[in-house]
Amino acid sequence: MQYSILMLFFVLAALLVGIFLYVFLSSRQSNGQLTGMANALQKRFWFVLILFSILAIFASVTIPKSPYFLFSGEQPSKVVYVAARQFYYVMSYQAIDPASPTGESSIELNTNELVEFRVTSLDVNHGFAIYSPHNELIAQTQAMPGYVNRLRWKFSEPGLYTVYCLEYCGMAHQAMKTTITVK
Repeated sequence: MQYSILMLFFVLAALLVGIFLYVFLSSRQSNGQLTGMANALQKRFWFVLILFSILAIFASVTIPKSPYFLFSGEQPSKVVYVAARQFYYVMSYQAIDPASPTGESSIELNTNELVEFRVTSLDVNHGFAIYSPHNELIAQTQAMPGYVNRLRWKFSEPGLYTVYCLEYCGMAHQAMKTTITVK
């Protein structure tokens, strides 16, 4: 998957370089006079049209694959409430009371089951980043005071997933983590 994205990037970069080179070469006079570019408005129109077409194609390919649209048509089978606080996470299958945040000792989820994480913060901004058992970042969102972010994800393989804070939140930020068990 990453290789195909890299190749798409190189193709688009080469295409853009070609377009810029064409515009540059077509704007030069062959006899060396600097009298201006012939048909400047027409060439600019085509350049802008091609540029916006490429951007529209790129956006139409990438936006539907973003986490916000990935599982939008499905209902989650489980909801996990997450409250971040310096320097730990509270996770529960029930809504968390901000006055006395308590949660489950461990969260267990099933593979190929759509889970919705409802993430908030009880003090400062935090990150909520889920890492696979192979230590690859698979999904993330922000935990912000007074706001609930919803992150939907299907875990494709069993194992122990680690959650790290990706937003610097204070002196013990590096120790802020928890785990999720996927069966």
